[in-house]
Amino acid sequence: GNSNKVTSSPLIIYSTVTDSGYPTPTPFLTFVYRHKTHEFVYRRKLSVSHQKLHNLITKLKSEGLGYRKISKELNRQGIKSDYRKTFYPSLVSNIWRKIKKKQTILTQPIISEYRDFDIKFICYRY
Repeated sequence: GNSNKVTSSPLIIYSTVTDSGYPTPTPFLTFVYRHKTHEFVYRRKLSVSHQKLHNLITKLKSEGLGYRKISKELNRQGIKSDYRKTFYPSLVSNIWRKIKKKQTILTQPIISEYRDFDIKFICYRY
């Protein structure tokens, strides 16, 4: 005989949804659980000065100011960038883009759901 012959498993799984096989009295409830959240994303905490800058840019943007006017206002107030430089419109635009990206991530809804319910029966072949 052939000693390398693969024998099939005596375990057969039937689904009440997809199969019409004869079920045994051992039912198992199966489902998919999905949890989608931003809470596990590592976000570096902003320094106090960065948070104040972000808050000020957000406030000025909400008042309808554009990047040029915001950069002029930040420079007028004597606020310096990370590298102790004055602000210019494209730098304010880059900061605003990062603020919006962070807000988008942090305001996403948390989704927690169960779906694809099925009852499966295990049959053993003897």
